[in-house]
Amino acid sequence: MENENHIIPPPYNPDPLNLPQESEQERKRFSLGTKIVLIALITLILMIPGLIIGFLIGERERTETQTVNNICDSWSGSQLISGPIISIPFDSISPENHGGVVRLLPDALNFDADIKSQKLHRSIYEAVVYNTDIKMTGSFSMAALNKLGLPLSAYQFENASVTIGIGDLRGVESISRFLIGGESYELDGSNNIQVYTGKNNSGSGCMQSAINFGISQDQEMPFEITMKLKGSSSLAVTPVGKSNVIEMRGDCASPSFTGMFLPSERNVDKDAFEAVWYLNSTNRSYPQAFVGDRADDISASAVAVDMLIPVETYQKSERAIKYSVIVILLTFISILFAEIMLKKPINIFQYLLVGLALILFYSLLLSLSEHIAFALSYLIASLMTIGLISTYMRTVLSSAKVGYTIAALLVVIYTFIYILLCLNTFALLTGSIGLFIALAAIMFASQKLKIEKL
Repeated sequence: MENENHIIPPPYNPDPLNLPQESEQERKRFSLGTKIVLIALITLILMIPGLIIGFLIGERERTETQTVNNICDSWSGSQLISGPIISIPFDSISPENHGGVVRLLPDALNFDADIKSQKLHRSIYEAVVYNTDIKMTGSFSMAALNKLGLPLSAYQFENASVTIGIGDLRGVESISRFLIGGESYELDGSNNIQVYTGKNNSGSGCMQSAINFGISQDQEMPFEITMKLKGSSSLAVTPVGKSNVIEMRGDCASPSFTGMFLPSERNVDKDAFEAVWYLNSTNRSYPQAFVGDRADDISASAVAVDMLIPVETYQKSERAIKYSVIVILLTFISILFAEIMLKKPINIFQYLLVGLALILFYSLLLSLSEHIAFALSYLIASLMTIGLISTYMRTVLSSAKVGYTIAALLVVIYTFIYILLCLNTFALLTGSIGLFIALAAIMFASQKLKIEKL
């Protein structure tokens, strides 16, 4: 047989125009860029359940406030004690002056309150209420009346009355007779007089009685009264005396001193507190005697002690969820670095699962903190989340080292976030420095990554 020349056909060329082909490196870089975009998109999507949890925190906080208010309303509201104040009508002395009422404040006022607090519970919420024994002593004089320029003959001393404002009359368990100038008078409650109480609730009012206020120019008229009150949240008193010594003591472990003036002396420990105010008429915006009514000025000068339970559960949970985007991004970046270094691609759905686990942390934190201390709740929720994510990534990437590394990273992140939650003044500064260090670490680590090996 003749030798035939066999012609070998040229290899198949899918691109007959010989256009330049996209390199493998470029395709991998493109896939990396796509994955980064998808990770950013997932992060934005995860903000939706984060917002839902944020709304849930606000709703739970409002429910707590409403429940505490209901407990306090059933017991008795906040108490604000004003007085005693003597009201003296006066006759018309000129065509321009048609008469009226002069309010006379004490020359000296000594106020002593012994407060016994207790906690009332409803469901998972609790409110602080108290019983208090109050003693008020002091004296009145005519000196302040002389500065008004009215003749003594114009005053109707026989029609004078004494008034003591009480924030919530429902809390009056007992009140003694009002002793003044050697005479005693029985006080009657009135809900129609809203002056000097500084309250708008239905129980606010005054205790009042008609008295005989006939004294000479240089005579002082001492007074004394005691009462037992129930109240909640706070106890306040107005420094209506020309000189005032206000003492409050109680067994509340977390008092807060509020009002126009802070105590001159205070002593607070884990079981009790004691506070003393030394005030005089120059510290206020109203005189010792005036015509008409200055209820707003008197109420505004009150000093108070708040006996609220320092509940920071919802505030800290709300602050914690504001850092959620940072936690998610740092975790995703760490997983992406592990994916690049190990050359084991991770499905974008797996990123979503990790993100959902990170968001679920805040739901765990909120639910646990309503029943146990916030610090313990944070510890339990963070350990559950760290254990779940690190175990999952260890299985996905088939690398124990990666699992331990991600666990260590999450421990650092959650520890740092907890430190920020415990800080107040330096939270912003500490957070900014921490984020700068984290970004610097990411930039340094990215220098050693060889993206083309993905």
